[in-house]
Amino acid sequence: MKFVKICSRANGDSHFSDEFWTLSDGDFTPPSPKGYSVTETIDATGVLMMHHPPGYKDEWHCAPVPVLGTVLGGLVRIETSDGDTRLLSPGDQFLAADLHGSGHRMEEANGRAYDVALVLLDGIPDKGSGGQSE
Repeated sequence: MKFVKICSRANGDSHFSDEFWTLSDGDFTPPSPKGYSVTETIDATGVLMMHHPPGYKDEWHCAPVPVLGTVLGGLVRIETSDGDTRLLSPGDQFLAADLHGSGHRMEEANGRAYDVALVLLDGIPDKGSGGQSE
């Protein structure tokens, strides 16, 4: 299961990496039938829903804590300080892990509002507990 990770380099520049959650056979909801996959549990401290009106555009900022975001509606353009951009649609996930440096910015991309669900994580998941590069 793919997600986009926003990271900071040692020099403070931000960049994207395409990552994939490590999945294993599901047993989260026994006695559900076999056939689904899950990640390991990722510790979190809170959840919030965020609404952005048409025409919204962020200023450059770093994530205040590691944040796992899921686009719920609308189209979102995220830009990193190295000039790369990604267009995210409903269902797309991103992990904002750029806690220092230049940061990133987000804007709506189609003249309409967008909504995201944000999970405030208790640390950046490492490759053994969630994300792996591919």
